[in-house]
Amino acid sequence: MNPFGEQLRILRENRKMSVNQLAMYSGVSAAGISRIENGKRGVPKPLTIKKLAHALKVPYEDLMLLAGYIEQEKVHEMKPKYESILKIYQTALQKDVEHLPIFDGDQWETLTTQDIRQLNQYFFTLTNQKKANK
Repeated sequence: MNPFGEQLRILRENRKMSVNQLAMYSGVSAAGISRIENGKRGVPKPLTIKKLAHALKVPYEDLMLLAGYIEQEKVHEMKPKYESILKIYQTALQKDVEHLPIFDGDQWETLTTQDIRQLNQYFFTLTNQKKANK
């Protein structure tokens, strides 16, 4: 097994996903995923890695690093932002609300800059109210 395939299997299993589920969510064939995990196929192309990262809900850059496509220094520059996003998603998982559209990256692509600013203002107001009620 290659290191990338081994890490892919660990990520998938940590998310309690079968190979078939990962295939369904990513659009990568189950046979292809199995070959990657078992070291019968080399490191996948970046587009495949992007699909897998999206389905596993991990930063694309982290998988690209594992695959050897990018260097640690590049990931280090982006890491604080991704750690913040990961914390938000982990909170959503704990509260069992990760299925809501607000956590769907595709939904965000439909929003305008103004929409996002309005959403941010609402979020700011809501969090300030919660802090005041403590």
